Amino acid sequence: MNQKQIEAFRLVMLRGSMTAAAEELGTSQPSVSRLIAELEASTGLALFTRNGGRIQATDAGTAFYREVDRSFVGLEKLGHSAREIRQFGSGRLRLVAPPVLALSFVPLVIERFLAAYPRIAVSLEMRSEGTIQRWASSAYCDVGFATTTPDAFGVTSAELYRLAGVCALPAKHSLTARKRIHARDLRDQSLILPSYADDTRSSLDRALRQAGVNQAPVIETPYGATICAMVARGLGVGVVNPLATSETNPARIVFRPFSPEVMFRGFTVCPQLQHPNPLVKAFLELTNETMAMEVARLQGLAATV
Repeated sequence: MNQKQIEAFRLVMLRGSMTAAAEELGTSQPSVSRLIAELEASTGLALFTRNGGRIQATDAGTAFYREVDRSFVGLEKLGHSAREIRQFGSGRLRLVAPPVLALSFVPLVIERFLAAYPRIAVSLEMRSEGTIQRWASSAYCDVGFATTTPDAFGVTSAELYRLAGVCALPAKHSLTARKRIHARDLRDQSLILPSYADDTRSSLDRALRQAGVNQAPVIETPYGATICAMVARGLGVGVVNPLATSETNPARIVFRPFSPEVMFRGFTVCPQLQHPNPLVKAFLELTNETMAMEVARLQGLAATV
């Protein structure tokens, strides 16, 4: 099986005859017929039935064409990528992040990045922690953001932030009168906690247990943004990454510092590449600068509580 045979087969299927395929290929009908016969011999498939001067695809021929067409779609996608690289310099910057970062922080970085590189196409996917690390390991993304300690093979990682969690309360909750919430204050409260997929859950459990808070959570979820959404509906109280507080409605949810400190960490993860991408380097620099600004903003908000 070779490329010429596959091209001839595809054109016969598309044009409906060997003569039309031969015209498009700039060759003779007997030459196309020979290529099809060679393809049938190499695959062991009867691709066409012949009735006089007319041909018709067999069931096997139709099934084989579907596979061939998928391959050509892949080649066309590569051609499109090549055009992007010619147009933009390095094509598309592929990002993946968990909800707590994809919904607020990463768009801030993208805004600054596109101001400096307006001709670069950027894609952002929101995925689970496991998927993020798998994509970075397989080079399916250029930059990933993780909130659990990276352990995937073939990635480089760097700590992006280390922030103390805050207590999320419904706006009309009695505890909002306090400037700081201690773990003991959550006794008998309806708790909405991170699931055990989150690195912070074990340390949060320990802090609550030592304070005598022994009730089971009413809701568990791996996403800080989801915790905030449910707290805003009055379903309970929670402890969240302060980055999850962005874009929340202060009329429905408020945040207070929490003691003892429960630390939330974030990381950037990238595929290990032999030749580093300068655009990735520029994006990571902007990421670190933007995070420094965001940390300063959060610290300023905490000081005013």
